[in-house]
Amino acid sequence: MKRLKKGALYYINSWQHFGTRMIISKAWEKFVVDRYRFRPNLIRTVPTFLDTYRDSAIPALASTRPLTICYLLHYFFPDKQGGTERFILNLAKEQQKLGNHVRVITLGKRQKSQYPYHTGHILWCEFEYDGIPVTQFRYNRAPRGLYYDAIRPDDHSMQVYAHAMIKRYHPDVIHMAYPQPFAAFSKVCREMGIPYILTLTDFNIFCHYATMVKKNGQFCGGSCQGQNCRTCKTYGVKDACDRYQKSYSFVQYASMITCPSRFVANIMQQEFPSITVHVVPHGIGKQFYISVSRKRTKRFLYAGTLSHLKGIHLLIEAFINTPGDISLAIYGGGDPAYVRALKAQAHKDTRIMFGGEISADKMPDVYCQADCVVVPSMWYETYNFVLRESLACGCLGIASNMGAMPEALVEGQNGFLFEAGDVASLEAALQRALQFDWDKYQPASFPLLEQEAVVYQNLYHAISEEQYDSQD
Repeated sequence: MKRLKKGALYYINSWQHFGTRMIISKAWEKFVVDRYRFRPNLIRTVPTFLDTYRDSAIPALASTRPLTICYLLHYFFPDKQGGTERFILNLAKEQQKLGNHVRVITLGKRQKSQYPYHTGHILWCEFEYDGIPVTQFRYNRAPRGLYYDAIRPDDHSMQVYAHAMIKRYHPDVIHMAYPQPFAAFSKVCREMGIPYILTLTDFNIFCHYATMVKKNGQFCGGSCQGQNCRTCKTYGVKDACDRYQKSYSFVQYASMITCPSRFVANIMQQEFPSITVHVVPHGIGKQFYISVSRKRTKRFLYAGTLSHLKGIHLLIEAFINTPGDISLAIYGGGDPAYVRALKAQAHKDTRIMFGGEISADKMPDVYCQADCVVVPSMWYETYNFVLRESLACGCLGIASNMGAMPEALVEGQNGFLFEAGDVASLEAALQRALQFDWDKYQPASFPLLEQEAVVYQNLYHAISEEQYDSQD
């Protein structure tokens, strides 16, 4: 009865927040369009992107004065935990250690009664998560295309809210890690003389699907200033070219733009030729650098979101076709219908185990119990924590040959690449992992959290001092 009541309250709250049209359109995209886009057995071609990125110097530390930094992103703990959320949580903690003051400002979807304050049409609350001050807000009624689709620099409700939050928290710097919902916030930052940084962890700034996978399931080679997006219409986007122009202005006025991989930098410079991008790889915690002796490859692992675009169904099919005394552990949660389909697909193979969702602090132990981590994604991963953390822990890696994952793997030394979406190619990669000579393993090394935090502190000081000098 309690579960039924909780479910009913969830749907009532969603209807009150988004309205009938928006709920129906998003359900259509998720359960019809997305399932068609990420359908198995579709022959896909991975486009080639020019490697045009050139390293640009990160400013040296200009000052040691404590800064107040506000981080903006579309979701945050405890409501959701993904790669972008982990990036901000880690970075905020490290900035606190460096003596800076931090606050996360994030969208939420809780019931109205859980937000005691309101500013115009926006409701908000304050709480603390893992030592980080958080302000979560929601609209009384969400505007069309709020979370993924629309770029709205003239959203009056957001502008009013931004003025109030800037006056309340007095930030020296605003750092937007998922910028799409905050175009109006950035406009207020410019009016009030507050510099802002954009960190682009996916492609939503120019792709309203965020994945660069077309409606027909093919991989996209770029927006062409919105022209190529016209065939991928969604509920929240009336004019793809207009969306692109608004995105361009949003990006153009940023004091600094960062991204976690060279691959993303190349894409962003293709989309926005006049901008300068700094590659700042996400930091990896010291707890993942564990020495584990491995002699044979027997234990395979997938950890992460269970969704079509992650390609877990392809991994299960390839694994079932791979004989031997081996095992596959699958950790994570996702769309219940997709999870049920995966379990039905795997139920006759006793070598496959589903472990459910697992907290980040347990992941080092999970990696230690695996020999090879598989990331069979069917989209352009922009970094992928799981791959890099597992490599830091001494695992082999198998990943699709697209996005930022090839930057972490050296074929035959610490892992293998396969053709994205191709079951036969994935089977071949599993076989190569089974035959791998562990005496030839070459460990990978990635920046630590502390090193990433120092780079960002330098950026924060550089742009805040530059803004201070310009006001003088």
